[in-house]
Amino acid sequence: MNNAGAGPVREEGVDYNYYARLLMGKHRIRAFQSALQAAVRPSDVVVEIGAGVGTYSFFAAQSGAKRVYAIEKERVIHVAEGLAARNGLAERITFVLGDSMEVVLPEKGDLLVLEHFSSLFVRRGIEELMHDALERHLKQGCRIMPQAVSLFMAPIGDEALWKTCLTLEDDSYRLCGLDLGLLRQMMLDSPHVRTIEPKALLAEPRTFKTINLKQSESYLFDEVLAVRIDRSGTMYGIAGWFDLQLTETQILSNGPSNPDSTWAQVFFPFSNPLRVTQGETVTLRLSCTRSAHTRDIWWTWQASASSGLADNRSFQGIPLPRGSLSSHD
Repeated sequence: MNNAGAGPVREEGVDYNYYARLLMGKHRIRAFQSALQAAVRPSDVVVEIGAGVGTYSFFAAQSGAKRVYAIEKERVIHVAEGLAARNGLAERITFVLGDSMEVVLPEKGDLLVLEHFSSLFVRRGIEELMHDALERHLKQGCRIMPQAVSLFMAPIGDEALWKTCLTLEDDSYRLCGLDLGLLRQMMLDSPHVRTIEPKALLAEPRTFKTINLKQSESYLFDEVLAVRIDRSGTMYGIAGWFDLQLTETQILSNGPSNPDSTWAQVFFPFSNPLRVTQGETVTLRLSCTRSAHTRDIWWTWQASASSGLADNRSFQGIPLPRGSLSSHD
């Protein structure tokens, strides 16, 4: 194996089932294959971050790339190496074991490929990873796949979906004589990855942010939208998801309308669901900020309707250590 970034191998095991499940997303994989076939040029050096078992690196090599650098920090990279040899691609791919923000490549790339996103794209470290890749691993004038990401939100009217966030509701949060009531609010103050049916939407989805991955703009946001309700019901929360602009002409949707979505969607439940009526205009707010201390992502989701207000925040559900808010001289 050509290994440009060898580092220590951690002792923890690799969840190979996780990578096998990713391979079941054939719609997603074929979309990336088609996009790479259209985007790769014979002189290209391609860099993939988070290569996993190497699928997209293989597509880049098959599409005629001069050299591919497949960066992966888990030991699954050794599986990718074996698969490359089995498919006659080993000579064109350099497998790089390590964190992309720590490894050094022998040359800069023309095209970056990655897909290690959360269900609403933003996750801890993604912004820093992209900025580092642009600065250290890629040439000026490089291309990125995906080129851009569009974020969507919509109000949700599905009680059954809301109840999936409250796994001990039927037991009144009592288990073997223990009072676990604190967990209820913690779960309602947490985003949940769910597969959401299109019929759960109470209004048409709205785009609230588009991120161009070549720009240095912040991925964080605080967006407020006025949305017209299409059918009367109870608003149990907000759904969020993304669409990927793979190339100028190819979009891969992660929305409820795509039953083959690998990432699913994010459901932000309300502690106090709101009654809404058809034709009513409600206000939705979705905010994503970063902790200055831990770099964790914090979420705020709110709604205003004629029936009242809903206000949830991911950091509300986490009990703070005693004395953590005390002042210090």
